[in-house]
Amino acid sequence: MKTLCLYYTRTNTTKAAMKTIADIAGADIKEYTDGRGRKGFWGYVSACFATVNNTISKVAIRGKVKLKDYDRVIIGMPIWVERPCAIGRALIKKYADEMPPEVYYVVTHMGKNDYMTKIKSMDDLLGRPSKGQISIRTKDNDYVKEAAEFAVTLD
Repeated sequence: MKTLCLYYTRTNTTKAAMKTIADIAGADIKEYTDGRGRKGFWGYVSACFATVNNTISKVAIRGKVKLKDYDRVIIGMPIWVERPCAIGRALIKKYADEMPPEVYYVVTHMGKNDYMTKIKSMDDLLGRPSKGQISIRTKDNDYVKEAAEFAVTLD
């Protein structure tokens, strides 16, 4: 099964989790972005504002990729202000019609909630049910190990 891992990362945490998943699944990996730098305190503040107000309209996958060439896409994104980041939601909305049959969501977060209800709400943007999802807590947790455990469950 040809698999693509897509990720957005502000602090490289989601990137580390998705790289682990890609390595185990034998997947290609690409970053997606809205083109804005979001490092540091003010970057975080602007990311939270964009997520609460859902103001992200531009998003692109870095490098050439044809989503229809894949059987499965695994989309990784952080949780910001208690919901999947606006950049990840914009990606799903923009590319919903091009997504392959199997779509998975991987969200990373520092909170104690599992966010599964909010993750499943992204299916509305996709226009169909996702194949699966995982909520990975990164604070005080071996999140790379958890990502690896998720990856080995993929068929």
